[in-house]
Amino acid sequence: MKFLSKVSYSLDDKIAVDELLQGVENPENIACLICYCTEEYSTLAVQRYFVDALPNTPVHGCTTCHGIMTETGFHSGPVIGVLIIYDSGINAYGTGIEHFGNSIEQSTFNAIDRALKNANREGEIPDLILLHSTPGNEEKVMAAIDNKFGTEVPIIGGSAADNQVSGNWSIFTEESLSINGVSLTVVFASQSIYSSFSAGHTPTRYSGTVTKVRNRILLEIDHRPAVTVYNEWTNFHLGGSDDGYIFEKSSVYPLGRKVGSSYDYPYFKLSHSIRETECNGIELFTDISEGDTIYLMQGSKQQLISRAANIIHSSYYNDMDLEEKLGAINIFCAGPMLNLKQDMDEVCDQINQVLNGLPYICPFTFGEQGRLSGGENAHGNLMVSSATFYRLKK
Repeated sequence: MKFLSKVSYSLDDKIAVDELLQGVENPENIACLICYCTEEYSTLAVQRYFVDALPNTPVHGCTTCHGIMTETGFHSGPVIGVLIIYDSGINAYGTGIEHFGNSIEQSTFNAIDRALKNANREGEIPDLILLHSTPGNEEKVMAAIDNKFGTEVPIIGGSAADNQVSGNWSIFTEESLSINGVSLTVVFASQSIYSSFSAGHTPTRYSGTVTKVRNRILLEIDHRPAVTVYNEWTNFHLGGSDDGYIFEKSSVYPLGRKVGSSYDYPYFKLSHSIRETECNGIELFTDISEGDTIYLMQGSKQQLISRAANIIHSSYYNDMDLEEKLGAINIFCAGPMLNLKQDMDEVCDQINQVLNGLPYICPFTFGEQGRLSGGENAHGNLMVSSATFYRLKK
């Protein structure tokens, strides 16, 4: 099993795809190609060029916010990159994509069925699902995946992103493209996979009860306007933002909900604020329910820089005598990336240390999906999700 990452800055879709595939050995042996690009590219054109160049190859793509990261560095957009997976031995990879219809669950079931059929593994449970949906229905998609398999399949995922939270996102496979749907790859790898998912923020002393919500808008905390409470909690650190977008700033102070405990240590999933609404509410990138207890969370700059490497580090047993790492897929939230911009090279260096410079790819997404330390599959914000492939040494 072998991994290869490549990046192109060419803004011509055809030239970019040619550059990405230039010098790629044995293209007919590619088991799967994963592609991330910023919104400046036409995903329709990119998809078509990949299909022309690599017929019969599973291709899975998604738009990313402002850039991508690979073992060669943090690549600021406009940019497009791929992770090419070669797998020998017993393996299967299949993609599925579906536009959201009336039932999110049924759309997700259809995408899974399609992916399993394409992998020729109908009725089987994959080692890993790589999930990319457009923002808005992630919790329902995650629930549908768990319902479908009746068991906890490891998931690594990120919601499609654009540069300005303006809906300019898309997802695609070799079969289709969607601006409002779900796509996934089922992975039956010849080698082992460890996945992990974590927040890297800690709770502050502030907490309250959600008393009023509308869809994904948090309207009241403890029967008071959410913005008022949030500003008091953050001590007005964030100041008034003219455009109502508190996206970049709120990545330092997200809201968290306790999901469970591991060794008596609570762990949280985070909700990232997109913008303040006219009714003094806060629009979130996750669902939220009345009665939820929410905590103001905080992450220091150093915590945010080192957590991706820490999470990858925790995603395998780390016994070098027994394991040989091969490559990885990492998913990093767009908010902290925008917050850390000038420090992203340090994030990259730390990941490279943990992965010994092995190939990986990492998009910047508007919501992350993965498995928490208690085993639950979850959708959160400001999280890092990681899947590391490794070979057990004989």
